[in-house]
Amino acid sequence: MSKTWLFILVVALILIVWAQTSPENCVNCPTVELDRDGKPIIAIKTSPDNVSDIFIIEYLDVQTGILEQVNLKAHFVRVAGITLWFDERTRMNTDLTTGSTVWAVYNPDLTDNSGNGYLLELLPYSEKKPIHKALHRFIIHDPEPYRTLVRFGEEARAYGHLAQVERVKGLREIVALGDGSVAYLEAADRFEVKLVPRKDAVEVVQGKSHAWGRKLDYDNGTGLASVLGPIRLERAGDEPLEGSSDLLIYDVDSETLTLKGKVVLKQSGRTTNAETAHVSESEGYAYLYGNPVISKGADGEVRGKVVRYNLDNGELLVMEGIEAIFEDVR
Repeated sequence: MSKTWLFILVVALILIVWAQTSPENCVNCPTVELDRDGKPIIAIKTSPDNVSDIFIIEYLDVQTGILEQVNLKAHFVRVAGITLWFDERTRMNTDLTTGSTVWAVYNPDLTDNSGNGYLLELLPYSEKKPIHKALHRFIIHDPEPYRTLVRFGEEARAYGHLAQVERVKGLREIVALGDGSVAYLEAADRFEVKLVPRKDAVEVVQGKSHAWGRKLDYDNGTGLASVLGPIRLERAGDEPLEGSSDLLIYDVDSETLTLKGKVVLKQSGRTTNAETAHVSESEGYAYLYGNPVISKGADGEVRGKVVRYNLDNGELLVMEGIEAIFEDVR
């Protein structure tokens, strides 16, 4: 195995912080840390090495710019003056043609007879100006009964069995979390990560709210973690809340959960439907938006465009566009 691939014994990289404890009672857990305006984003491996020793660091290169040449027969491409070779294991967007602006990830240590680096990924990119950067990719796998933990500041955390963290300094920092598999491809001297969206593969926790979805993608540039639905929501309390939606987004900056698309909240015998719900645990309210928001219960129906929803007891306050309130006649 080349020097490109380093395992858990590597401690020199500054991004690695050895945590003393975690909620899963893991001692000296290997971690990866990003920073979002002073708020740490930390991915933590929780399983002992005799269960899973997968905490992998890949040292790769990124070249962005114009795709100058593509030769499918000879298996090479040229990006911003750099020639790279590829094979059937390379992840390539088939819609890319000469003149496209691309993001090329390659292994400079795995070369062909001409000394060209091996292309791992060739994807669309927005910035035409050529940029050459180092990429650090971390892979963490925690099989049952363990789960990889990702902390978003002090207020939220997420769990899944497989995490991939990528950092290109000054260009891109992302986290992907969910379920799937990791395989070492000896011929290509690289690891293949397959994150597969699966029901309830990811759990997001903030305060009393727990939400489950199929896959989480976090972009440190925006501070937004997006969880692919269908989303299932539960909130503990004297009046338990159940909910669902198509998508969930956690905003690290505002520390709010947002449910989007076909939002349904059920509590105390009342069902409320909306298009969007901003959940603020610190306030104890959700702000619902719809055209209209419709809430039905034994005492009647409430409609409005903007509704404040009490997360503890389900009480509603129509803040804008009240349409109708129908009460049962007994």
